[in-house]
Amino acid sequence: MAKKKHPEIKNVVDIRQEHIQEWINDRGKNWSLRTLENHMTKIKYLEEQAKKVFGRDNVNFYNKDYEKPKTKESTRNVAFSKDDLNRLKESMKNSRSFAKEAVEITARCGLRIDEVAHLKREDININDKEIFVSREGAKNGKARTVPIRDKDISYFKELLEKYPTNGYFTKSDAKSISKSIRRYMDKTQDREGVLLSKKYKKTTDHAIRKLYATERMKELR
Repeated sequence: MAKKKHPEIKNVVDIRQEHIQEWINDRGKNWSLRTLENHMTKIKYLEEQAKKVFGRDNVNFYNKDYEKPKTKESTRNVAFSKDDLNRLKESMKNSRSFAKEAVEITARCGLRIDEVAHLKREDININDKEIFVSREGAKNGKARTVPIRDKDISYFKELLEKYPTNGYFTKSDAKSISKSIRRYMDKTQDREGVLLSKKYKKTTDHAIRKLYATERMKELR
């Protein structure tokens, strides 16, 4: 964006604080505050590295007192209620889509939909009670392992029995899985008769993962 609007910027030393502020104003309206802060941390780091190369007096584009634009409301703080999740599961019980399994796995282990889409049968280790999340679907490409709770062991045993061949559980990508889940949310109501798709606007797996995180915090206290 900076290069298009400011052709005078040829190198990092040409960037000024007003350019960063303009970029923040343009992009920040579509971010949560946390995302905005993460970007500013990266900009600060970029400036520090640039000063090492070009000299401290030649680089000055980070400003800790930048003007924060009004960001979008964060959807990451919205958690599915247990009752709503059960209603969604009930609605999906006869579905042959892997989206049904994706909801279960996300709710039981906190995996992102993209991580579920890249999950392989051999990634589930019942003996060690853990799931390996490969770099393929992991956020920022960082592999990790997540625990399987004792109460979820039976579910994952059944899952392995249902899919006896090693390799990916599904050929569906994350986008297709998410769309399928949203379709069921479009026809599933909460106790008050509100559609889940209306209640949890613009959020699906984040809200389910938030519920999982809340449960884990209570368990680990």
